[in-house]
This record gives sequence, C-alpha cells and structure tokens, in this order.
Amino acid sequence: RQLDMERQRIYELSIRDPLTGLFTRIYMQEVVQRLFDIQDRSPGNWLGMLMLDIDHFKQINDGYGHNQGDVVLRRVAAEVLEAVRGSDIAVRLGGEEFAIFVVGDAVSRITPFAERLRARIAAIRFEAPMAARTVTVSIGVAVRLPRETLLDLIQRADIALYEAKNSGRNRVCRAAAESI
Repeated sequence: RQLDMERQRIYELSIRDPLTGLFTRIYMQEVVQRLFDIQDRSPGNWLGMLMLDIDHFKQINDGYGHNQGDVVLRRVAAEVLEAVRGSDIAVRLGGEEFAIFVVGDAVSRITPFAERLRARIAAIRFEAPMAARTVTVSIGVAVRLPRETLLDLIQRADIALYEAKNSGRNRVCRAAAESI
C-alpha cells in the first residue's frame, strides 16, 4: 500500500507543474491524444485550444526580479484554473506560456471565453512592489480540424497568438480556416 501511495505521489508530481499547479506538457500529450482519438471516431465532438502568453513578461523579471515573476505566473495560473471547467485541460507549456484545451459544446463559445479570461487576467491587482503594474495576456485560439495532429493544432494556435501580439497585445485572435 505504501508503495502504491508513493507511486501515486510521484505520478502527481510528474503531471503537475510545481509552480502553477497546471498540468505539464507530458500530461497534455498523453491526454490530448486520447481526446483526439475520440474526436476522430465521433466527428461531432469538437476540441479547441487557447494559447496564452503573458505580455512583456521579461520586463517583469528584469524590473521586479524572478520572485515577482513567479508571483505573476502563480496569479495568472490561478485565474486560469478558476475560469476553466472540470473537463478542460489547463497546461503550462513553459515559461510564461499556457494552453487550455476545451472540449464539447463549449468550443462554440471558445472565443468569448478567451475574451473573458483575457479581461479577468488584466483585472488582477498585485501588492507592492507591483501595485501599480497590470499584467495582460495575448491569446491565440484554434479549433481542431478533422484528423489534425497536436503539433499542427499548436502551430495554428501559436500563429494566432503571434497575430495577437503583433497587433498590439492584450487581445484574442483566432486561427483561420475553421468551420465552427
């Protein structure tokens, strides 16, 4: 029994990012592939992805230090966790970049969800030394195309994310070529 508990503890450590509490890339690849398989068997099951990047995060680390950068990462992750449904998969991709996978009928409302999340993060208030600082995110949204690979979905969401960044930041952009 003790060995099983230790295995479970190690498994939990491997699937959760210790700083943010979000799932890891390793977990994402395993679980999202299963969701893709379900979608491929039942094409009516939609799957969408939001890719978020904290705007000007390097300025936060450079101006306030890495400890405050960690505070920002934890606060943004907390807002993400508060906003997602139990069936959504929130992931820390690395650094200041996050992903949320949305399944089912919520995909039809993915862009308004992304807008609400963007506004929610922009409304975060910090204590000193960042009391006067706001944090914003840019978000790229993509809905999985039939039989699309995870890498291709991520690439389309990433292109939409960079469109959001290049058009002024603190905004949501949606990938092209989608039917939902």
